[in-house]
Amino acid sequence: MPAHRGPQPCQARYHVQMNDFGAPVVSFEDFDAARPDGRIVVTSGGFDPIHPGHISLLQASAQFGIVVAVVNGDAFLRAKKGRPFQDLQTRCLIVSAIRHVDYVVPFEIEGDLTVNEALRRLRPDVFTKGGDRVDAETIPEWEICEELGIEVVTGVGADKQWSSSWFLEAWAQATR
Repeated sequence: MPAHRGPQPCQARYHVQMNDFGAPVVSFEDFDAARPDGRIVVTSGGFDPIHPGHISLLQASAQFGIVVAVVNGDAFLRAKKGRPFQDLQTRCLIVSAIRHVDYVVPFEIEGDLTVNEALRRLRPDVFTKGGDRVDAETIPEWEICEELGIEVVTGVGADKQWSSSWFLEAWAQATR
């Protein structure tokens, strides 16, 4: 009988396609081609790193219609936080796996910290925000929503109990 040598490393390697986790990750053109019937709801964020507040926002947005999650790009995170913790593709895959998310749209315009152009392209019926985004002062997309007739719904999901910035700051302090 051969001697037991303990756990052996797994030899299998898995290749995961962008759309294998749940909701399809699509371009604006892909969304236009597949545009579903019904009320379209857009919510957006950097989702970096994702936390329960983000998940709550994404799932609760489904009560208003078909959920399209706009994931802000790496330039947005560099401008806001100095650098991304996870890259855009990784964040899109994670968001696509969240229950009630129907589509994920990666979005990047260098130097623009809003999703105004995404709202213009997607033409949703509703734009949802959670946490501390509550009015024209805290939602930079407020004016474009008024211009396009998009209903803004605030306070969606759990109250602000988490912040990606808080997690990243705690991590940075712990690793010093």
